[in-house]
Amino acid sequence: MAKSKRSEKKPARAKAKKKSASPSKFASKPKKKKTAKNARAASEPQKQTASKSATKRKSSPSSVKAPEPAPTLVPVPLPGGVRPRRPDEANERSAHLDKIKQLFESAPISRYLGMMLGYCENGVARVRLPFRKDFEEGHGVIHGGLVGLLGDTAGSFAVGSVSPGSTVKTVEFKLSLLTGVQGDLLAIGEVVRKGRTLATCRLEIVEGNDRVVAVGLATYALQAI
Repeated sequence: MAKSKRSEKKPARAKAKKKSASPSKFASKPKKKKTAKNARAASEPQKQTASKSATKRKSSPSSVKAPEPAPTLVPVPLPGGVRPRRPDEANERSAHLDKIKQLFESAPISRYLGMMLGYCENGVARVRLPFRKDFEEGHGVIHGGLVGLLGDTAGSFAVGSVSPGSTVKTVEFKLSLLTGVQGDLLAIGEVVRKGRTLATCRLEIVEGNDRVVAVGLATYALQAI
């Protein structure tokens, strides 16, 4: 009877041993060993992210400065109707004005009446006529024809100052006499418009220095020498 009891206890111990040998549900799984393939696979996404961040840094406008463009010289356009002046143009201009003054002084009418050319440049001329008793008409004032001659002379030389290589001839002129005069006269001619063959000039006759006694307009023809 005693043997049978011992034999009954033995199987119970065996069952207990089997239970302890069976793996539990919460036991940790064995870690996998890292292989070369796994290491490469793990490092590839890191390399991709690093390369993306590098390209972002390169492409960002704050990190990369654009090269400054080289300075370019822009030619300044001249105003309409203005041409560049030649180096020898100043000498030619002075020679032309000297020729005009000689022409005025050598004219017989200038010497006979005593007219004087005070200024003759840039399309403006001033001609003075000192008063003489010989210029009076029967009513004690200077003859109107003489006033017109003085204005025409001023206009002609005003056009001549800006017309080198051309002769100036009067085509027509109109002069309005505002009052009778008896004193020294100053005629002012000013070019209003100049073309290739015709030029228009404004005329003004002044007695003394401030009294305007006649105004007019004249047209002159230009002929090449």
